[in-house]
Amino acid sequence: MPIKYTRRADNSGWLTVKLSKTGILTSLCEYTQVDVLQSVNHRTYFKIMDGYVSPGEEASLTDANAALYLTATGPQGPASISVMYQGAPVEEVSKFKGKLKQQWAKLTFNGQTASVTLNSIWNGSYSPIPPGMHTILAPDYSHKVISTSGYVAATPGMIGNDAWFPIGINGTMQNSSRYIHVGHLSEGCVTVHELGKWTAIYNYLISHRVLGSAGKKVGQLIVKK
Repeated sequence: MPIKYTRRADNSGWLTVKLSKTGILTSLCEYTQVDVLQSVNHRTYFKIMDGYVSPGEEASLTDANAALYLTATGPQGPASISVMYQGAPVEEVSKFKGKLKQQWAKLTFNGQTASVTLNSIWNGSYSPIPPGMHTILAPDYSHKVISTSGYVAATPGMIGNDAWFPIGINGTMQNSSRYIHVGHLSEGCVTVHELGKWTAIYNYLISHRVLGSAGKKVGQLIVKK
């Protein structure tokens, strides 16, 4: 049976599927590889082949949704993003979060740039991501529990706001709880403050994977100070 790849069913960046063993609904990020098994009673069954969400398990969609959200086009090779610190932390006023002291940086991706913040909280609990070469991992789960509705409302056409990309510090595959994501508040993440650039960044990252990483590794993040 054919290998397919998932696409998002809504602008948040996720596709909801039903796990066969438990009947639980779970969400797969775009470009998750699946092996289509069969169609029974108007449902298409497939095995989740890679990524962080239920790999190896059987899941299903209605035949109609499978036709819409499973495609033969897989991801491209590894992505690469660079981040350059921009001076010392300075205060600014966000219409979403109020007055914040931000560590600004410039993110460069796919021939484009975006303004990002690397830290907004200075109580000793968080620090800007250190210079070095880090791993960009595939989205681990939907982050809809952290509301990004204000950013979405302010940015027509924004997609992938709930799909956050974990960062493995110093090239590891371990989720450091730092992410590349959209927003105006950073707890040591690479937070894309320039809201209008997020969709392009999301589309670039989600459509890339490192060969041989079981769909878990998107590419590399190079941070310079």
